[in-house]
Amino acid sequence: MLLDPRPGPGEIASRYSDAYYGAGSRKFVPAIEGVVDGFRSRRARLAGRLVNAIRPVGGGSVLDIGCGSGQFLAHLARRGHECHGTELSAETGKRASKIPGLHMHFGALDSEIFAEGTFHLISIWHVLEHLPDPDRALRFCHRWLVEGGALLIAVPNGDSWQARLFGGSWFHLDPPRHFHHFSQGSLETMLGDAGFRVERMRTLSWEQNVYGILQSLLNAMGFPRDEFYEVLKRNRPLFRSPRLVLEGILIMTFLLPALLLTVVEALFGRGGTLECVARRVDVA
Repeated sequence: MLLDPRPGPGEIASRYSDAYYGAGSRKFVPAIEGVVDGFRSRRARLAGRLVNAIRPVGGGSVLDIGCGSGQFLAHLARRGHECHGTELSAETGKRASKIPGLHMHFGALDSEIFAEGTFHLISIWHVLEHLPDPDRALRFCHRWLVEGGALLIAVPNGDSWQARLFGGSWFHLDPPRHFHHFSQGSLETMLGDAGFRVERMRTLSWEQNVYGILQSLLNAMGFPRDEFYEVLKRNRPLFRSPRLVLEGILIMTFLLPALLLTVVEALFGRGGTLECVARRVDVA
């Protein structure tokens, strides 16, 4: 599924303003940031295990494409890994640049940014859908990884029940920032064409899917699109508007049904997020 028509470069740049990354040094309000950081820590432990399986002597080099605040890499740096991140510009990567020992690259992806076989693991976590040419990015990843290197990837699942239920109100549709939406089949095909073997694929994400349902529901009810998400990013004060307070009450009211739907859709392989581990293999 493709975004059509695509916005021009000027419009896209405006969609990645400071407001997109949230106010302050962290993206979300403290309580939510703490929960998100717990998921980052868990993902970093998975990444560490994948790296150690390739390089059992320890260390190892990791790249996070579209690293945002860099907090995922901060967890890995504390575990002794050499960490690299990319962002579109020094402005969008200013938070990550403050992390000690993190090597940053700014600008569009190009095959010559990194040498062949530089990394033991590359993460593209909810970033591939933002890229104008995801096939090209995956080919770059194949080049940059060592033989048997791991690719850790997550994207919204365009074939999920919540995507079908909410249609244009789906939170993870996120136009015009998301150029592409993937199904499990299309993602597996893209990875295979780029020289990767999928080791595991799941559609259950407690980090993404529950809130995806809740915000999609608010969108479908006619509230301004993704408005409560802006509250969580501290771009809007909750108690300044009765409408925002009502949205908060609705969030709590529908939390249990959203949890149940998250479990059921994942049991049928139709959860709102695709999370994948793939390995670099030789391309015939």
